[in-house]
Amino acid sequence: MNRSRLKIAALVLAAVFMAFWSMGRLYREMRAVEDARDALANLGRMEEAHRRLQGVYTEDVSALADMSDNWSGFMESLNKILDLRAGFNIVVSGRSYRITAHARDRRSSVVVFEGPPRVAMADTGKKKR
Repeated sequence: MNRSRLKIAALVLAAVFMAFWSMGRLYREMRAVEDARDALANLGRMEEAHRRLQGVYTEDVSALADMSDNWSGFMESLNKILDLRAGFNIVVSGRSYRITAHARDRRSSVVVFEGPPRVAMADTGKKKR
């Protein structure tokens, strides 16, 4: 009887260990995608700054990197967060832009950021009738 309890305890312990291991792995995967979204949002803010300075958006990530103090450090940190070899694209069309990249997770998830940011219309205080 003690042997069967020991086997059950071992199986329960193994199941708990596997659950914690898979939850940690899932968290890292979700975190990689969230980090990629944050990186694209930062690139979007840099696109907005580039437009304020140059009058147009740019499709060149090097032009955005030039805005930072450390060009190579910028590109290196971007490559740590995004899988640039899997695909990275900036498409500009007049008054808008779309940045597409791949996160560094197991599935190489596609992450997209579009701009400019949409701003809610101001409330005029008038009621509709």
